[in-house]
Amino acid sequence: MAVSNYHLTAAAFKPESAHKYELSILTGMDSFAYVIRDRSRNELLAYSSLTLSPAELAAWPESFNRLVQADDKLRALRYGSCILGWESERLTVVPDELYQPGQASKYLEHLTVLGLNDAVREERFNELEGHLLFASPKDRIEAVERRLHPLRTHHVAGGLLTAWSLRSQRLGHQSVSVALRGNKLFVAAQQNGKLLFFNTFTYASSQDALYFLLLAYQQCGWSPARVPLYLCGEITDHSELYRQFYRYIEDLRFCEYGAPPATPPELASLPSHLYFELLCLG
Repeated sequence: MAVSNYHLTAAAFKPESAHKYELSILTGMDSFAYVIRDRSRNELLAYSSLTLSPAELAAWPESFNRLVQADDKLRALRYGSCILGWESERLTVVPDELYQPGQASKYLEHLTVLGLNDAVREERFNELEGHLLFASPKDRIEAVERRLHPLRTHHVAGGLLTAWSLRSQRLGHQSVSVALRGNKLFVAAQQNGKLLFFNTFTYASSQDALYFLLLAYQQCGWSPARVPLYLCGEITDHSELYRQFYRYIEDLRFCEYGAPPATPPELASLPSHLYFELLCLG
C-alpha cells in the first residue's frame, strides 16, 4: 500500500455530516491527495497525501480501490460535493481564436502520442481565454469516477493557472509559479495575468528541477534576480529543492489562497501551500 505523507483529521469532522462537506481530490499519476472542507463554515476538516509506488501504478485501478477501502473517510461516506482534480503530463491550452470544436485529439496529437485506450477531455477557462485539453488512460480516470462519483472532473492545471493568472493580474506584475507533487514539476509564467509559458516536467534530482525552473525564466527573457517565484505543493523551506531554488531566485514566496479556510488545531501547523492545488479545484 502507498506510503502516507500526511493523514490529518480534525476532531470537528463528523461522518454523519458528510453530506454537508466538500471533498476535493487530486490524483491521476503517482500521488493521491484530498482535502475535506465544511463549505458553510469555510473550515478545513481533513488533509491526506499519499505517494504510490511503481508496482501500484502498474495496476492502478486495483491499487486505487484498495486505497479507498483502507480509508474510512472514503470507503462508505458520500459527500455533498466531490470534485476530482486530474494530473496528466499530456495537456495543452488552445487559445479561443485558434480553437475548433471536436478537434481535441488532433491538437494533442501534435504534442504527444495518443493510444487507443486514452480518454481525451477538454474544458474552457474564461481567465485563460482558451480551452485546456488533456489525455489520460481511460481505465484510470474512469476507475476513480466510478468509485467516488465526482460532481466535476478538472485537470489540476486549470485551477492553478486560473489562480495564478488572477494573482498576476491583481498585482500587475511578472511572476513564475511552480507546483510540485511526487517527482512532477508544473511551471507557469504570467505577466499582468497573461499566460506566457507553461509546461510539466518529470525530474529525478533537485538539479533537474532547477534546470526546468530556470528554463521558464530563460524562455520569458526574465532575470531570476528580479522576478518572484511562487511555490505550492510538496515543498517546504527546509527541503533540498527549496535550497536549490533559493541559490538562484532572489524572491521566493509560497502561494496563498484568496479565501483560505479556517484551520482547527489539529491542522494548524500544516502549511497551507501544501494543499493549495486542492483548494483551487473549487
